[in-house]
Amino acid sequence: MNMRRIKRIDELAQSVPPARDLWPAIAAALEAEKSVTGSAAGPRRRQRWLPAAGMAAAVALVAIGVLIGRSVGPVRVVETASTRQPAANVIPAALRDASYRKQRELLSVEAQHRLESMPAAERAKVGASLATLRRSIGEIEAALGRDPANALLQELLVNSCQEEMRALTAVRDSGNQEI
Repeated sequence: MNMRRIKRIDELAQSVPPARDLWPAIAAALEAEKSVTGSAAGPRRRQRWLPAAGMAAAVALVAIGVLIGRSVGPVRVVETASTRQPAANVIPAALRDASYRKQRELLSVEAQHRLESMPAAERAKVGASLATLRRSIGEIEAALGRDPANALLQELLVNSCQEEMRALTAVRDSGNQEI
């Protein structure tokens, strides 16, 4: 047998006939299946409406859930002075705020000293970033003044203050890194 080596895909034969014709066996299997399931056409029709019935059941369940939810209504808890007990390990907000402001002020002074020793281009970039953070914090605080119960604004304020502290710490520590 002469075996030649094929180096490219276009060297392969374009049409190769199968060793035997499979269609008669496939046709016979289809006819046998059709004769067996021809009398049992009921289950095949039933399968067509199952997805529609499932969707209808889902819509009905959602509607029932909404009706039950509307009839029950929200549960309101009334807290009285006798039921409210302060937690033993919670620091009052005024002390937390004073501690944060003191740490922030110290960090700002240290970062400002470090900024003064930076090259002008770097100082401008860092100063612009810090100014943007401080402006954002001011805008969030102003929005919280209008809507103090807004949890999203409260979380945004905490995240912004943490980011400012990270930035100030990075500026303060930037001179301590030796390469």
